[in-house]
Amino acid sequence: MSDKKGLMEYGTEPSFPAIKITDTTQYDNHQIQKATNYLQTKAEEIKSQYDELMSLARDTEMLSAFEKRYEPIIGKDYWVYENAEGTPFLSFISPDQWNKPCLGQFRLSPDGTWQRQT
Repeated sequence: MSDKKGLMEYGTEPSFPAIKITDTTQYDNHQIQKATNYLQTKAEEIKSQYDELMSLARDTEMLSAFEKRYEPIIGKDYWVYENAEGTPFLSFISPDQWNKPCLGQFRLSPDGTWQRQT
């Protein structure tokens, strides 16, 4: 036992107050709830990012497969239309310049992906 009884964390004599164990259930539950909320929010963010990435991958794969008669320019907008046979194609002519139903507007990024604009 220590000679400095006043510095000890617990009583050393029977007359000292009883040691009470603090109930930490409320604190523990609060911490668990905080952690759960954080993890759920983070998981939703990751799922959202994954969905965006998959959409980007689908669009890039689709547009890369189109027949092209010119080399697309990075940063320029292009529009997708269907020809008379129902086959989609890429055009640099905007819908306001052409009376044809547009299937989407895309922009070629420097990394080679096609970003959907509309």
